[in-house]
Amino acid sequence: MTQRIIPAILTGDPAELKEKLTLLKDHANWVQIDIMDGKFVPNTSVSLFELGEAYKYFNLEFHLMVEEPEKYFKDCDEMGAKRVIFHCEATGDLKGVIEKSRQYQFHIGAALNPATPVSKLAPYIEKLDAVLLMSVNPGFQAQEFIPDVLKKIVEIRRLKPDILIGLDGGINAGNIKEVFEAGADYASVGSAIMKSSDPVAALRRLEELVKVS
Repeated sequence: MTQRIIPAILTGDPAELKEKLTLLKDHANWVQIDIMDGKFVPNTSVSLFELGEAYKYFNLEFHLMVEEPEKYFKDCDEMGAKRVIFHCEATGDLKGVIEKSRQYQFHIGAALNPATPVSKLAPYIEKLDAVLLMSVNPGFQAQEFIPDVLKKIVEIRRLKPDILIGLDGGINAGNIKEVFEAGADYASVGSAIMKSSDPVAALRRLEELVKVS
């Protein structure tokens, strides 16, 4: 079972990546690593290989904000990915990308940008393990949450009731309850945790807010 709140790390600095992973060690089972190529989104990130042996301490979700995501699958697998998310907007061959992922051990998920309708994924939903709904436009931290995205959760559940659904972008203490009340399984949280003066305390506070009674 995926933890309900996954800290997300978006950085182009290998030293910052290592610092954040060290900080989260023993405090989070899952971590999302954002990988950006400067093409699909304007920014670039650390390389997958900067993660070293992070797979020994975390379940790793790689969020590929890249063109031709299938070219990253082998490296994701070698770095111990548990789940890989690619953007459906980044490829003209959704079926082919999903099929290529099946030669590896990780689960595969597709991300949808705020403006992309669920109907784009509908023909392929049975082949996916997860859907990550972007509640901001990808590639930058500290953007404002787009609440209309929550309506997509119901649409996805109609297509495949048991699929794992995550939300990513602009999630904080002020809206995180809304995310789970709408039916999300997990939330990827970047700035509200990692830009806090005490990231571990910020993570614990969010977990308390969504604790299941």
